[in-house]
Amino acid sequence: MKTVCRPLLAILLYAAISPLLSGLVFAQDQPPKSPEGKAEAEALYHIAEFVEFPETNAPKGTTFNFCVLGRDPFGELLEKAVLGHPIGEKPTMIARGSRLEYLGQCDVLFINSSESKRLPKILGQVRDKSVLTVSEAHDFAGDGGVIQFLKDGNRISFVINVDAAQQAGLRIRAQLLSLAKVVHSTEIATKE
Repeated sequence: MKTVCRPLLAILLYAAISPLLSGLVFAQDQPPKSPEGKAEAEALYHIAEFVEFPETNAPKGTTFNFCVLGRDPFGELLEKAVLGHPIGEKPTMIARGSRLEYLGQCDVLFINSSESKRLPKILGQVRDKSVLTVSEAHDFAGDGGVIQFLKDGNRISFVINVDAAQQAGLRIRAQLLSLAKVVHSTEIATKE
């Protein structure tokens, strides 16, 4: 009789604990909801408002696409900051992926620092396209990215490589430039 009760007890215990365990695994898959993550997600949206993208022959009704390449540090924070808030007259969309070719057309491309080893290749793929590249990777602006986030506690500042922006055909408004450290590719090259 005791051998029958133990397996039944084990099954009941597993049935009771199983939903809790699956919740823990799900919670680990979600990016942490840190103040920096929220600030970066909101900064991505607001930065895009202060950048003029070249007019294209895009059909009416196209979207403004925010893309995240590599590990996603934002999760639902980016949805809250971006979705439902148009850029100009374009509705916003979000694409996430581990390979650039899976993302489709990006207007703003956030490159996670998890992609640091592939950074030269990624920047080479978008260099002459009208894509605003953003990352928190070390020396991102120095490597040819347009905007590099710098974290200082809960505060985010940024560096803008104006030459990289110009090469991408992007015009960054003075209001945004006044809030950033501005660098030029030629300055960076002479320091090396």
